[in-house]
Amino acid sequence: MKKYAVFGNPIKHSLSPLIHFHFAKSFGIKLSYEPILGTIGKFEEEAKKFLKEGGLGFNITLPFKQDAYNFVESKSDVAHLTGSVNTISLKDGKIHGDNTDGLGFIRDLKKNICYEIKDKKVLMVGAGGAAMGVIPNILSEKPSQLKIYNRTYNKAKNLCDKFESMGKLEAIKEDISHDDEFDLIINATSIGINNLNFELPQDFLNHKTVCYDMSYGEASSSFMEWAKKNNLEFYDGLGMLLEQAAEAFYIWESKRPIITDEIKELIRKKL
Repeated sequence: MKKYAVFGNPIKHSLSPLIHFHFAKSFGIKLSYEPILGTIGKFEEEAKKFLKEGGLGFNITLPFKQDAYNFVESKSDVAHLTGSVNTISLKDGKIHGDNTDGLGFIRDLKKNICYEIKDKKVLMVGAGGAAMGVIPNILSEKPSQLKIYNRTYNKAKNLCDKFESMGKLEAIKEDISHDDEFDLIINATSIGINNLNFELPQDFLNHKTVCYDMSYGEASSSFMEWAKKNNLEFYDGLGMLLEQAAEAFYIWESKRPIITDEIKELIRKKL
């Protein structure tokens, strides 16, 4: 039986085993996919052990994406750009790293929500690893502008400097007035996880602004409540979760799962 896994800490909450079980079932593939509670500081040792014992690949979630980036022997272009890896496979005899987050995000927007970023004004709230993981894919869709809004301005500025060769992006400060109206606002912060209230200046909004939270379930509730209070269209990151998982499955098995309403409903019930 083919052997896959997901490494994280904590890992008990992970929906990946259920998702990949249903992907495999849809193709009649027999495989195991186990959640592995990684030990901080021992990722490389435990990853090597899993592969030595017959593992063909695995996913990586927090806090090991940077460790995975340093562990692999070859990387995709997107992994190089983002500095993190969430999917490891064996490719041409080497341990290969990919980052499927950005592709999952774009596929959810375009395929499931029917939203095109091209020529849109986009605001990214947050400048951490979640934002970094999707910015290259956003810029490849040619928005008219991408601005980064973060509590720590220098962190947003550093992120813009990192990707400036790919397209037009700009860091903006919290403590100055703005006259920007954005078509799409993406929350890439952990504000919902920390039970904090989400707030943005009203100047950022127009009546067609779409809100997208890269989190899902309770973690997206703060942004969702703010969006609803302002009568804005809102989507959480469940579709992104499924689409990035489907891309990982494709990397391993060369078969691309279809994200059905059935699997969406099944996963949402587990939130």
